[in-house]
Amino acid sequence: MTQHATALLFLHGFPFGPDMWAPQRAAFEAAGYRVVAPDLRLESSPATMDAMADRAVAALDEAGADRAVVVGFSMGGYVAFSLLERYPDRVAALALVDTRAEADSEEGKAGRRQLASNVLAEGARVAVDAMLGKLLSPATAERRPDTVRLAESIMLTAKPAAIAAAALGMAERPDRTALLAGIRVPTLVIVGADDAITPPDVARRMADAIPAAQLVVVDGAGHLSNLERPESFNEALSAWLTQL
Repeated sequence: MTQHATALLFLHGFPFGPDMWAPQRAAFEAAGYRVVAPDLRLESSPATMDAMADRAVAALDEAGADRAVVVGFSMGGYVAFSLLERYPDRVAALALVDTRAEADSEEGKAGRRQLASNVLAEGARVAVDAMLGKLLSPATAERRPDTVRLAESIMLTAKPAAIAAAALGMAERPDRTALLAGIRVPTLVIVGADDAITPPDVARRMADAIPAAQLVVVDGAGHLSNLERPESFNEALSAWLTQL
């Protein structure tokens, strides 16, 4: 098996952990890639996207990787933007998965702050109950109970303090839309066809704003495209990587 020179840096979403990348780790390590998937669940509040980017860079340093193809899902996409802005020499290419460049609306910020308060008062289950139904496509929710249980179990591994800190950090994140036109690394945008949180039209606008970006829509997937349709997701990512 040939070891690829460039690492793949997988940045997980909220309120997940690195275990959400298990189908990708298995596939891409088997293909010879170096996979780095740091745990971005910080308990110091607010857990800013910059602080998570610092942790991701530390993970690259620990792995001995100077540069990486950065794959950021949802919140991980926000972290990827911070990486690109603050550590541009560490980013060889960029895959933005079910994410957006815009900051939260005032309503969205208020919702995150309320969620943080509720989780600290009542535990991680509050976040699961509030989010799980929005994360999955109707087809997944109805026909793939194993995937539903997997997503739920990963979410429940997060400590309430880390969930609250990340929610507050996302509420504070800056708008990154001005960054898009200046992105010069190869970029792939992936979105689930049934993503209700960052819909395909949001992904399409983002891809259109990034020079030479490619867009892939994963059929039968909602927001959690990498877990709902791992085969399709891995195939799209692999095909793009072979072009780099």
